[in-house]
Amino acid sequence: MSTAVANKLNHLNDYLVAKIPSLSSVAPQGADVRRIVRLAIFEASKNEKLRDCTPQSIYVALGKACQLNLVAGGSLHRASLVPIWNKDKGAMEADLWVEYTGLMQLARQSGQVASFVAHVVYDNEEFEHYTSLADGEVLIHHPDYTRKPGALHLAYAIVTLTDGSKQVEVMRKDEIENIRKGSRMGNFGPWKNHTSEMWRKTVIKRICKYLPLTPAAQEVIAHDNSSHTGENRDAFVPDVVLAEVRREEAEARPAIDVDSRPASASRAARVVSPPEPAAEESATTPVDNPAGPASQTDFT
Repeated sequence: MSTAVANKLNHLNDYLVAKIPSLSSVAPQGADVRRIVRLAIFEASKNEKLRDCTPQSIYVALGKACQLNLVAGGSLHRASLVPIWNKDKGAMEADLWVEYTGLMQLARQSGQVASFVAHVVYDNEEFEHYTSLADGEVLIHHPDYTRKPGALHLAYAIVTLTDGSKQVEVMRKDEIENIRKGSRMGNFGPWKNHTSEMWRKTVIKRICKYLPLTPAAQEVIAHDNSSHTGENRDAFVPDVVLAEVRREEAEARPAIDVDSRPASASRAARVVSPPEPAAEESATTPVDNPAGPASQTDFT
């Protein structure tokens, strides 16, 4: 490990360790917040783009994970830290993305879901889905494990409720593509590196609209929608975390020394309103991700 990498990790570690009290105040009862921080540092040690993310954004993502109770460990991956280029701030930021397995588990927490499966269908596989008066809704899928898969063709999910009823959802490629195009990471990150998983996640979110969900599950899905669109992201950040980050950002802004200006400008600055917006700075904000495609990083 190079000195530069070690310095970045040490700085991130010191920053997050100092935030443990705040994270503990919003984490679910019994959560090992120190372990959550250690896992975030470990993932950053393996992922260059995550190391390039601002420490504040990683703290915010961990805060959302704690508040939404997405901090289970072990082999069950419920959420990930995903590096995303913020063109408005000109910086890499981490965001919290929910895994499709996490959505399935949340749906089961209602106590009314007996089984939940979701799969993708490739072009070279046999698939049939129809409804008849005699047989009801029929779905037949014969995966082909004898040869290399063709292109992704469909995604489907089947939920059996405890009362024996079933809910089936099938999505065509064009439907999933429209959702991908509406995502702020539609051309890179999980959509590029974990395409089949994103297809599963898309059909799972669709079928969840028709399932009995707990308020906690509904909140997680709402958060995930905001992560994809980039809209209303602060709504899911714990108040204590958001207040700390906003204070740190305010303290980091360079102060304007009016006394160093010419006398006339100094007097005007005291009388007139705040300085003009930095239009030139926003005009030069990078549009594309200079670090290349972001990659998905499991942290739980």
